Amino acid sequence: MNYKEHSYFGHGRSGQHTLYYNDWGPKDGKPLICVHGLTGNGFDFDYLANDLIKQDYRIIAVDLPGRGRSDFLKDPLDYNYDQYIQDLHGLLAHLGLENPGSVDWLGVSLGGLLGFRMAALQNTPIRRLIVNDVGPTVPKAALDFIHKIISQTYIFATMGDLEERMRMTRGLTWGPITDEQWAHMTKHNARAMDDGQITYAYDPRIGTVFDKEPTGDFDLWQCWDAIACPMLVIQGAQSMLLTDNIIKEMEQRGPDFDLVVFDGCGHVPSLMAPNQIEVIRKWLSEAPI
Repeated sequence: MNYKEHSYFGHGRSGQHTLYYNDWGPKDGKPLICVHGLTGNGFDFDYLANDLIKQDYRIIAVDLPGRGRSDFLKDPLDYNYDQYIQDLHGLLAHLGLENPGSVDWLGVSLGGLLGFRMAALQNTPIRRLIVNDVGPTVPKAALDFIHKIISQTYIFATMGDLEERMRMTRGLTWGPITDEQWAHMTKHNARAMDDGQITYAYDPRIGTVFDKEPTGDFDLWQCWDAIACPMLVIQGAQSMLLTDNIIKEMEQRGPDFDLVVFDGCGHVPSLMAPNQIEVIRKWLSEAPI
């Protein structure tokens, strides 16, 4: 995998924290900011990035606070949407890409919700927006299920045990994943504990936000209505998060967007399968700038 690891400083109520990102491709390439889902990290985009850099894209894949290599926050209440948006603005400023229409944006689930907020801003830095399996609202049943899952702490004796659980859970929804990709994702979803055991590479306290503002304190339908840039919405055919009813309301309200549905996937399509990568590559090559 041909990327460079970089870091920058974020700032919040509890002080300064370090955030990491992977930087793929030429510095003068077309920038695509990739923001992962609730429990993901920047390595989730490795296979996509390795393909898109061949099309002269520069892929920036960040670890949000409390994920991957980035610092855990001192106060779990700081794992909120305002902090994430502030940190992402900090990333764009750090990269010199904060001007209007400077970047394309790919957001997976949580990263898509953040993308809606960013794209709705006046003079938004987002030129084109791709969201993976999330809409301006999230069904309560799906939120309750996610909260229940992430509120638990998972401990594994070996990497093999972690991979087995990932296959049993994410394997039900991600779609086709090769053995090589499972090994890759296991490696980058693991965090070593002091006693030598293994857990997931995220702070288990990130779910605290669900007790207060599970989708943020913004009206995301209001954000949706304000978006003017070209959009691609990806839906897993069996998604419990982005349902057909939500898609229908998005279509009725506008703005216009392109929709692709991947069979054999729930929440969320992995974006590692060749056909999924091809859809994104094709849309980026054809969507107006």
